[in-house]
Amino acid sequence: MKIPIETIWKEGFLNEKSLAAPAINDLYNQKSKHLVNRVDRMFRINLYVLLVIALIIPVIYYFLDATWQGVAASILLLLTAWYNKRQLRHIDNLDQGATSLDYLISLEQWLKTVLLKGEKIARLSYPLYILIAIGTIWSAWNKQGVTLKIRQKFPALFLIEDYPVFMLLMIGTSLFLIVYISAKIYQFEVRLMYGRVLDKLEETIIEMKKLKQGF
Repeated sequence: MKIPIETIWKEGFLNEKSLAAPAINDLYNQKSKHLVNRVDRMFRINLYVLLVIALIIPVIYYFLDATWQGVAASILLLLTAWYNKRQLRHIDNLDQGATSLDYLISLEQWLKTVLLKGEKIARLSYPLYILIAIGTIWSAWNKQGVTLKIRQKFPALFLIEDYPVFMLLMIGTSLFLIVYISAKIYQFEVRLMYGRVLDKLEETIIEMKKLKQGF
């Protein structure tokens, strides 16, 4: 976040006429700066991790003799990183407000919007990752002769384009389940990565609102 956080708040969120207000304002301004920096840092770390994985995945899949599946997974990761990068740029357009409280409220609203959009994207991307994983396994089985052995052992299997129907049904069921629970998986990942800072942000806003009402 390339903005001078130290200079955006021209006045404290509490009435300066109170003797205690300057010290409290300074304390919460510092806490606010710390929270804003933490959010920015965590988003950037997540972005770098996605980029590193996107570079490593094709190499791993190459040695698994599934290069195209690796490229597909890498493209999905790069698209996710590109989306996250665009969202991170929008943070500079947040309403900085006159006080740290205004800014934190704006930051919280922005985070909720970004995470809600991310949840919608997860409903599409997670099934695609599953398809890539299934494609990799099926490709490996074909090359190792596993699929041929299955057909030889169960000659009565009904096939569609060399694919057993029962396997296609299992894949379809798996994809349906992934689509159904993708939001829960995404929410779990968000809590795992950002849970502490999100809780701290909400807690700080509540504290500041209560203090403001008391002055």
